[in-house]
Parts: sequence; structure tokens; C-alpha cells
Amino acid sequence: MKITFYGTRGSIPVPEKGSLHVGGNTSSTLIEFESGEIAILDAGTGIRKIGHDLMLRSKPLPEEILIGLSHTHWDHIQGFPFFSPAYNPKQKLTVAICRQDYDTGDLESVFRTQMQSDFFPLPLEKMGAEISFWQPHITRYRTTSKIKIEAIKHNHPGNAYTYRIEEKDSVLVYCTDIEHGDSIDERIVELSKDADLLIHDAQYTPDELENKKGWGHSSWEQAVEVAMRANVKKLALFHHDPDHDDKFLINLEWGCQNLFPSSFLAREGMEILI
Repeated sequence: MKITFYGTRGSIPVPEKGSLHVGGNTSSTLIEFESGEIAILDAGTGIRKIGHDLMLRSKPLPEEILIGLSHTHWDHIQGFPFFSPAYNPKQKLTVAICRQDYDTGDLESVFRTQMQSDFFPLPLEKMGAEISFWQPHITRYRTTSKIKIEAIKHNHPGNAYTYRIEEKDSVLVYCTDIEHGDSIDERIVELSKDADLLIHDAQYTPDELENKKGWGHSSWEQAVEVAMRANVKKLALFHHDPDHDDKFLINLEWGCQNLFPSSFLAREGMEILI
């Protein structure tokens, strides 16, 4: 399983000089499986470059690409209208999120609304690809090639989901836009047990978190605590605050590594093989 970060920023893109090292695009991560299947986690502005890179690949794309969403806040879907494979009539796309107690309602209507003429010149139905929207009530799923996916709803305004994704002995956990509260969500620790890579929301410092309760995010300290308690091999700090520039984040990374040496900032273009 190969994971490539294309968007690691939270809330809003920051295409600024001070964010070029870590990256300014909002959440989108590419997963390439040993089976040849492809999945994308979230469709923030980073998905635009995923689309460009996929279209330039020498080998053909799989018949279907899965786009799995943690939730549908704008910074996690706003790049979808710029995803090149969505304009290929030969391509199938499945956009998915769990439906279990999810407050958003109909997933297709969310994407259709953001592409209304007031916001975008082309409607969803004119994109070209065969696009389906899937909102299963199940929280455990296995593909035909035996890729296992397990989801847990976690605390975020409007709710969001953490995913554990397994292929053979490789395990990835994706946990963004989570507010643990006064204590760590024990279910997230359990879901993350012995993962090869945990991607975890680390938007705030502990001091910032004190003043931003109810905003739906975690501190780097909480991300490290989950990683340590779950015995994960690597921790990627994710969903960087738009007000944190490269210098700030690199200093934060050093602090995290003093507590958990296998932690690092998720940076745009970074590839990890697990």
C-alpha cells in the first residue's frame, strides 16, 4: 500500500510563501493498493493534482476509483469539480461516506449543490464520468480483492468518520477533523491498534485547543497520545491550521518527535510505503 499526501491543510487553502514546504492545499490523500485498486481520502483542493498525476500515468487507471470522505465540510470536497478523471466518460467514480447517524443527508445533493450555476459553471451531471454516490449503513466493508475498511463515527460538528484500511498485513488509519474532548476517544485508540501509519488531526497546539473547544479538532499532543497508546509504527500530523506557517510547523514537529520519534508532518508530495 502506497500513501501519497496531496493536501494536508485544514479549513482553507493557503497558497502562500510561508506554506510552500508543508503545502497549502486542503485535505486529499491518494492510496494505491497492491491489488491495483486506487482510493482517495477526501476531496479537498489537493485532489486537483491527484487527478493530473493519475491522467499522466503510463499504465491505465482501474475501471473504478473510490473517493472516501471523512465528512462533507467544504475543505474536504471543494476540489472535486477540478478532478480531471471526473471528466473522462470511460471512468467510473464512487464517492462514499457512511450514512449511520450522519447529519448531512443525501450525499449526491451536497456535490450537486456546490456545482450549481451560482458557484460553478458546469453542473455535476455534465462532468462526463460515471459517478455514483454510496452511503452504506454498514461500518465494515471488504472489497473483492480483500481490502478491509472499518469506520467509526467521531466527534466533529455535523459528525465525521475515522477509517481503518487494511490490505494483507498493511494497516492505515485515517482520523481527521476529530475533537476528542477532555479525554481521548478510546474507540479511536482501539481502531488504531498496531497500525503501520496513523494519519491524525493535529490542527492546534494544546494552548490553542483550550480556546477552541467545540471547533472540532485536536492538538498535536492528543495525536501523539493516540499514537503511543495504540502502538502505531508511524504518526502523520495532519490538517495543519492555515495560520501555522512552515517555520511554526517544523518547530512543532521537533516537539512531537521528542515524545514520539516516529511522528512527522504530513507534507504535500510525501510518499509512504507500508
